[in-house]
Amino acid sequence: NKAESIVPLPDRKPSDSKLFRKVNPEKSGINLVLPIDISHPLKRIYVSAFACGGASAGDVNNDGLTDVFIANGPGPNKIYLNKGNWIFEDNTIKANLTGGQNWTAGAPIVDIDGDGDLDIYACNYGSPNQLFINDGKGLFVDKAQQFGLDINGAILNAAFADYDNDGDLDAYLLGHRFYRNGGKPEKPPTVLKDGTYQVLPNFSKYFQVNLNSTNGFKLDTAGARDYLMINDNGTFRDVTIEAGINSKPWQGNSVTWWDFNNDGHQDIYIANDFEGQDFLYRNNGNGTFSDITKQYLPHVPWFSMGADSADINNDGLLDLFVVDMAGTTHYKSKTSMGTMGANNQFMLIADPPQHMRNCMFVNTGKANRFLDTAFLSKLSSTDWSWSVKLSDFDEDGLVDTFVSNGISRNFNNSDKPITEELLIKQTEWSLFENSPTRPEKNLCFKNMGDLKFKDTSKTWGLDELSMAYGTSKADLDSDGDLDLIITNLDKPVSVYENLANGKRLTLRLKSKTKNSNAIGARVKLKTSNGIQIRENHTQRGFSSTDDNLIHFGLGDKTTIEFLEIHWPNGAITRTEDIKINHHYSFVEPENASKKNIIEEKVKSTLFVKSEHTRDISNHWEQPFPDFRLQPLLPNKLSQLGPGLARGDVDNDGDEDLFLGGSTGSIGRLLLNNGKGRLKEIPFTPAISEAGCEDMGALFFEANGDGNLDLYVVSGSVEAPPEHIRYKDRLYLGNGKGQFTKSQTQLVPNIYNSGSSISSCDFDKDGDLDLYIGGRSVPGKYPITPKSVLLENDGSGKFNDITLKTSNSLSKSGLVTSSIWTDINGDDWQDLIITHEWGPVSVYLNKQGKLIETSFGKTKLTGWWNGIESLDIDNDGDFDLIVTNFGLNTKYKASIDKPELLFYGDFDADGDQEILEAKFENGQCLPHRGFSCSSNAMPFLKEKMKTFHNFATASLAELYTSNRIDTSIKLEANTLTTGVFINNSTREKLDFTFKPLPNLAQLSPSFGIITEDINSDGNVDIFLAQNFYSPQIETRPMDNALSLVLIGDGEGNFTPLNAEDSGVVLPGDSKAASWGDLDNDGFDEILITTNDGPVHSYSVNSLIAGKRNIKLQLNGTPNNPNAIGAKVIISYEKNKIFTRTIKSSGGYLSQSSNLINIPKSLIGKKINIIWPDSKETNSIVPKNKDRFVISY
Repeated sequence: NKAESIVPLPDRKPSDSKLFRKVNPEKSGINLVLPIDISHPLKRIYVSAFACGGASAGDVNNDGLTDVFIANGPGPNKIYLNKGNWIFEDNTIKANLTGGQNWTAGAPIVDIDGDGDLDIYACNYGSPNQLFINDGKGLFVDKAQQFGLDINGAILNAAFADYDNDGDLDAYLLGHRFYRNGGKPEKPPTVLKDGTYQVLPNFSKYFQVNLNSTNGFKLDTAGARDYLMINDNGTFRDVTIEAGINSKPWQGNSVTWWDFNNDGHQDIYIANDFEGQDFLYRNNGNGTFSDITKQYLPHVPWFSMGADSADINNDGLLDLFVVDMAGTTHYKSKTSMGTMGANNQFMLIADPPQHMRNCMFVNTGKANRFLDTAFLSKLSSTDWSWSVKLSDFDEDGLVDTFVSNGISRNFNNSDKPITEELLIKQTEWSLFENSPTRPEKNLCFKNMGDLKFKDTSKTWGLDELSMAYGTSKADLDSDGDLDLIITNLDKPVSVYENLANGKRLTLRLKSKTKNSNAIGARVKLKTSNGIQIRENHTQRGFSSTDDNLIHFGLGDKTTIEFLEIHWPNGAITRTEDIKINHHYSFVEPENASKKNIIEEKVKSTLFVKSEHTRDISNHWEQPFPDFRLQPLLPNKLSQLGPGLARGDVDNDGDEDLFLGGSTGSIGRLLLNNGKGRLKEIPFTPAISEAGCEDMGALFFEANGDGNLDLYVVSGSVEAPPEHIRYKDRLYLGNGKGQFTKSQTQLVPNIYNSGSSISSCDFDKDGDLDLYIGGRSVPGKYPITPKSVLLENDGSGKFNDITLKTSNSLSKSGLVTSSIWTDINGDDWQDLIITHEWGPVSVYLNKQGKLIETSFGKTKLTGWWNGIESLDIDNDGDFDLIVTNFGLNTKYKASIDKPELLFYGDFDADGDQEILEAKFENGQCLPHRGFSCSSNAMPFLKEKMKTFHNFATASLAELYTSNRIDTSIKLEANTLTTGVFINNSTREKLDFTFKPLPNLAQLSPSFGIITEDINSDGNVDIFLAQNFYSPQIETRPMDNALSLVLIGDGEGNFTPLNAEDSGVVLPGDSKAASWGDLDNDGFDEILITTNDGPVHSYSVNSLIAGKRNIKLQLNGTPNNPNAIGAKVIISYEKNKIFTRTIKSSGGYLSQSSNLINIPKSLIGKKINIIWPDSKETNSIVPKNKDRFVISY
């Protein structure tokens, strides 16, 4: 496709100054001040999003220079014609664009009538909107009534797109809210009709009735409805309801058109304020939309403001950033939280969940689910934000972020709450009119790659302190980069010149249809550094319009492989001879191919959803009020399961499973029918223990009769400490899938709330011993519970030898998982334990004595969840893979600034309380807010009195240094999920911690699978992710979908996107178990979900390469599966295939005992070191998919 024109962009000299230079308003002529006019009859709407008008950019007089339009709120609007060299001329009166006496907020610049020039649509509060049609020379006439766009409402802004692909632009009009003069009437304006309260007609645009748990109903403010307007040959018609758009009045703040699924149809994101949820609408391609918010988004912001979409990670998929008003400092956060109790009920029932922060939604493509990376990306909190712009400002090839901030008054001051009583006969504005303004610094973040951003507001010169609302980006000086226009309250409009000097490419698109600027087109640019995409939309951010210039930063790349344009009419054109540092104009072809020029093969996923667990009913979790026991508990302890055990319990040659139960719901046997289909059988031996909560579960040989037995750990906090519910249970199997509860004397009477169970013959006496980790002391978190080591006497009777074997094992900490493996190569099984608020502890096995041994140069403490061991770098020793809380939550831990937890009597009432603490600006500060802290410890209300005082006090000032110093103190200095690379010798442990990639840090991770998933001979990793039960302020950590990472055999891992892995698990995933249920040679992963289903994914035989060979070891009668045996195969230079038979691993999980051997090792010598240290040799056989080696 040939360009209509190609123009070289001007050379730019490197600048020693900041990236942006503020243009003097007196020089430029753009010197408009948008005032706070307290004499205006509509001053009450300064409390709202209408307070400040937006900025729009476009060439309205067709002279090749980009002009600027400012919607001036209650004053005359302004059009500034660009005269070049940063000089602008006020042409408002000549152009007939003052707007009269209207209050204008958003004013999109767009060619509405399709005649090739730009028109302006002014969105007004409480008066008809105006449509200023351009005569082609920059003179305008209001024709809103003629076009059907003279809507009289509370329309904040509008956005235009051709959603029905008929060649003209349709419109989405965003309603915000009406503000009643005089506030609420003394008497509720309601009437009881047909058993429900209804608002009287004269008041219905201001108020609505909502349910209230206390008195049945409450009178709330009402939003203003939105309008979807279809363009019928130049006349716009309201099709909101028939198109499937929710017609309920919401309080909209922004609307974004984008084709998020790249199907050629424009979709919509609506950002709503307060308790009104946001909406993601998918365009069905037939004139209708489907609300897919809950299906595609994990949650949405609570107070959603502006939004913008772009591809932030250059994967060819459009992502979305939605801003809220979360504070960037401890002080701002703690003075704006208010009384959380008033919001608790809403937070519990909001569907989708709403979080008080920004959301960076990262697109996963065909996985049909967005990830939220806001915390990881350091974009979760940007203060009272309005507009957001996603663009490559520094031209390095990555999209950066700009956010405008500030508000006319501090309306969310928790020391000055707005109660229902205060609003009777008063407006919200009148309550704050005499209060100070609330300026905030604007923020800008440079994209560092890999989903990370860095605050460059100051170094880029954009940290202006102001009340900034609208923002428009445009190339005002025609030098090929993006400048900024920002509207402010009470100070002149800010114009910033971009001084970038990187390589770049700019385009403008045209069409011969009524969509003359090809709005909605998508442009794909391919360089040697990968793909960049841009979508041609101009209404972005908040109440503002960008110039319709498409801009690519190229970084250090000097060549472009091709430019591909996906036009609104479905045509796709490709141009290969593209010059850098040039501006191109392209025209939409009328008869071009509508088939993708680069044929994209339909990709198979690594895993496919399987039917193995189709007949298994969901795990059910009985809700328990953990926070009544301990109000300041960080996370619930009653929702940590279920666990999953695996073994052949009926001796029929296939593997069966046990799914742990919860309090009030017993566990279940899942018997395999021989073809991989699992049949659910209630575990009747546990009926008498229905009050127990199952945690870890393990199939193992307890008594040497040749039949697998089952040990189930009891946990949770749903009974008092040392209650009989916490007694673990041993069930003896008969080899036919039937179990009986063992005699009491076989297992010691230990009443701990436990977690993990792992087994091995640690003393080499021929039978399997057990380690059971203690998770918590109910009601006394974080007091250390008891953990036990149980020695098997060979007959299935277990004795507690913990204190005889180790000095520290019984009180090691809050145990989350454990594993036995030979970590130092001395052929004795060592015990490795993970802890919450503690380290990964290694207990070296010195001939039956467990010695706690430090490893690594730095003692890393975390909120570790799961652990696995395998040789990930093929050097012959066992490395450790550990799951942690991740880097995408409000918590931030480092060696210098760890997360802290204190436990003591801080209010001198004789009871122990929990304090979570953090470091900020050199001070130790509380995590929790004034409301919840003072509810738990009422003395704080009297001592602090105000949110301000609480927010300015250090932890020691709140609770006194003496009480803090005498309390129990725990810390976590890393929250990173990663691997410990083993560099140890028999004489000295040495491990190096290596974080896994950022996608592994998106949520807390639990279950782990370490296997050669794709049959390439290298160890891969699967992580079960998400955590749904933190305390209510933190909100569910539901940002991930679980993750597959492909190993390279050198200790490095590459994460697979969900659309490539096929694994999409948005739930509260816990245990993960690996094995081949249907014996087809391709393994499956089973994943449990707390209060949800058991999922099953099978390795896709189409792309997994050759099937691995499965090795089964047959051991002795008391250890028939040879738990603890090592399999060693040497190959190539210094490469060693090393595996061990483990009883369990990951998190509350047990996987198959079969070892997968790559077919590339056929004919290689196998060295087997059995659990008793006996060695035998064999050969990997040919022409066998499975073989057995016996002791």
